Amino acid sequence: MAVMTAKWKVFADMLLNGDEQAAYQLVEEADSDSLTIYVEIMTKAMQYIGELWQKNRITVADEHLATSVCDFVLSQYSFPFKRRNTFSKGKIMFLCLEEEQHMLGSKMAAALCSEKGWKTRLLGANLPLEYALQQAAEWEPDVIGLSAALSYRLPLLQGYIDSLENLAFRPQVIVGGRIAGNYNVYKYGSEETAIFDSLHALDQWLDRSRGEVEIDGAS
Repeated sequence: MAVMTAKWKVFADMLLNGDEQAAYQLVEEADSDSLTIYVEIMTKAMQYIGELWQKNRITVADEHLATSVCDFVLSQYSFPFKRRNTFSKGKIMFLCLEEEQHMLGSKMAAALCSEKGWKTRLLGANLPLEYALQQAAEWEPDVIGLSAALSYRLPLLQGYIDSLENLAFRPQVIVGGRIAGNYNVYKYGSEETAIFDSLHALDQWLDRSRGEVEIDGAS
């Protein structure tokens, strides 16, 4: 674990320096599985950068630069998973609640799902419910992943869950992000809602779901 700790710190410095090429090379040569890269390098680096910002040791511009570089690296690293995923076991759509600006976690979740054979759509940050419903009705995903961070979003989260789970084709709604790890989210969902407090928990759910039900993977 000491080696991985060194890597996330080096990665964080590369992000803050805006060095896209070096940051991508570090990830590409990490000799680790994707889940480890997402959790032990990218997530830890971004958490560290967030702490630096909270302590006023870096500026908002520094934090934005680091986020942009991390987003670039994640896109480059995960693209091959989508490219070779021609036969999908199902469709899963990810989005962040309205006013939620941090989407790297949901992007990592989408990348993990692509690698495990799901056809994915990532709708990004700050998506109002009406547009989430519209996209869901058009694409009819089997699963819809919601991401949020702060406790005051819980009533809003409940509205998203209720509306999306009651669509005619009955998608499964899953919830992740910092809100899932820090607060009691279960009372805001239904018995069908799945809550994941980490990418490890999502990974385990994806493995359990493999083969249980054959999901239509039509595009």
